[in-house]
Amino acid sequence: MPSETVWEMQEQTVAKHLVLQAYLNGWLPILGRWNDRLLFVDGFAGPGQYEAGEPGSPLIALDCIRRHKEQGERILRDVEVVLLFIEDKVARAKHLESLLKQERLPSHTSYNVWQGTFQDHMNDLLDYIDKQSAELAPAFVMIDPFGVKGSPMKLIERILRNDKCECMISFMYEPIRRFRQHPGFKLNLDELYGTEEWQRSDEMNDEEARKLYLHDLYKTQLKAHGAEHVVSFELWNRSKYVYTIYFASGSLKGCDLMKQSIWKVDPTGGYKPRWYTGRQQMLFDTSTEPLVEQLRDRFGHRPTPIEDIEAFVMSDETIYHKGHLRRKTLGPLEKEGRISVSRPLGARGFTNGKGIKVRFR
Repeated sequence: MPSETVWEMQEQTVAKHLVLQAYLNGWLPILGRWNDRLLFVDGFAGPGQYEAGEPGSPLIALDCIRRHKEQGERILRDVEVVLLFIEDKVARAKHLESLLKQERLPSHTSYNVWQGTFQDHMNDLLDYIDKQSAELAPAFVMIDPFGVKGSPMKLIERILRNDKCECMISFMYEPIRRFRQHPGFKLNLDELYGTEEWQRSDEMNDEEARKLYLHDLYKTQLKAHGAEHVVSFELWNRSKYVYTIYFASGSLKGCDLMKQSIWKVDPTGGYKPRWYTGRQQMLFDTSTEPLVEQLRDRFGHRPTPIEDIEAFVMSDETIYHKGHLRRKTLGPLEKEGRISVSRPLGARGFTNGKGIKVRFR
């Protein structure tokens, strides 16, 4: 953990912020169309900027909101958006507050900087919501701790229990690797995972097998504690793995939107998130041939409604999103004779979403 109030921005942080920005650009208009109040929570907000003046996640989120309210669809302009920034370190919280005071807030937008721990403040907020017999407003909760303390699985479950609430969580494996057998570390990992099952990794001699087990267990636990879909990707600083990001959501559309956001980070540039798929790490590839194999394995040779195929692609069972399916995958497959397609009378291509059935050969 940096000891300074502000510190140098790392390469992997740029990639994380690009994903965050892309996701919020889609999340705001989608949720704003059907809800009159939205909530953005940054649970480990930091000072709001880095050493060279680069904006941190609080300012990135505020800028996204401002652009959508002032330049986007009119319907979002009357939506109340509340930003909650939680930061444990006093100096960093004060620095963030000073930056936010200089920012121009769009209409129906407010923020609070809460000094203290994410665990304490978020539990207090949820306790208050429970006493009102209410639900948390649709929320995007960013949980980005240094290490493994302060983001227990029980708290994530409380958040996900509320409808239309999602979490983007940084999972740091290195502290687990270094300290998992330290006597004082056991409670931290019990809380992080919400189970003692992580201890099975101590029986594994192979480091890669241990890492795979602990990552898979975290995804399993997120699903057991309220997430219907979990998308994960790794952040690297050049050739060094740093940590894994998990996105937990109850929404198929949210899952697909997060995958779209990850794909938008230029894989040919300096910032390279890598897909974490459980059994293998996958780099970005413009070919959708791996998707074809997944579709064939899943649906076999039976005629399948295109809506079912699309729902599978959108889910967390693939790294692809719905934009990869029709024109990039099914279109070429039909031309190559690798699928047969039945369509309603007069329909052409794959633009008609109803009545199309696909059979893989």
